[in-house]
Amino acid sequence: QNEKGDYLCFKGMFTFFKKDKEGGAWYTACPNKDEPCRNRCKVTQTTDGNWQCDRCQGVYPTCTRKWIFSGTVADDTASTWVSLFDEQALTLFNGAKADDVFEEFENQDSYDGFFAKACYSEWNFKCRVKNEMVNDEPRIKTSIVRMDPVDYAAESRDIIAQLEKWQM
Repeated sequence: QNEKGDYLCFKGMFTFFKKDKEGGAWYTACPNKDEPCRNRCKVTQTTDGNWQCDRCQGVYPTCTRKWIFSGTVADDTASTWVSLFDEQALTLFNGAKADDVFEEFENQDSYDGFFAKACYSEWNFKCRVKNEMVNDEPRIKTSIVRMDPVDYAAESRDIIAQLEKWQM
């Protein structure tokens, strides 16, 4: 039981995305690219339509949206819920930023279709798994740290090489 969590790697596919939270599958982040925010701290909209960051105390006319949502990943043996953050979602969506998809958020069919294209895609995952306490109950949280598309040609070459070793 490592306090920082344990890491595991596996090949699996996305089977579901929980993308329907209020406001979309992203959060509004500070547009300040410098320390201490670096486009990661949450901002809130003020009554005059600007965005305020409590971290850097800045007030900005716009915000940056960053992906954050969960989904289920399955392999041949089981499925589990995972958390996806901006870096992994950019990989999943071929570089499409949350700000770009936000423009189509009002069109539900387009928004749903965006996620449907990524569903049932197969990846090599590296995940961090750790125990957390949520409302005084222990819970296992799995976060995707890295994901790479499956390279079927490379896997086939590896299998052939292993089979050739066995035939000697």
